Amino acid sequence: MVRASLLICCLLGALALMLPAAAYPSLGNYYRPGLQYEPEQLMDMLNRLNELMEMERKMETNNEKRDFDMGINRGYAGALQAKHLMGVSAANYAAGPGRRRRDSE
Repeated sequence: MVRASLLICCLLGALALMLPAAAYPSLGNYYRPGLQYEPEQLMDMLNRLNELMEMERKMETNNEKRDFDMGINRGYAGALQAKHLMGVSAANYAAGPGRRRRDSE
């Protein structure tokens, strides 16, 4: 019984290792050595690649602008910003500080 379960585990492990390797696309799908590419096609492909890289770079800079920095980049003390955020969260809390309204009876 132990040998059969060990054999089954080994077979399943080998199968699990072979399946991901079979799922990868082959390199033959991307490059064909016998085919001649036109220079215009290559330039067009390089231009599109350059545009994609520029778009990614712009997206990275846009994300940096909206980053949560606690005010350090502006010369604003991080502790002061933390106090401000704690005050805002306390003010939004129902039992927090502020003027308490009396029940109208």
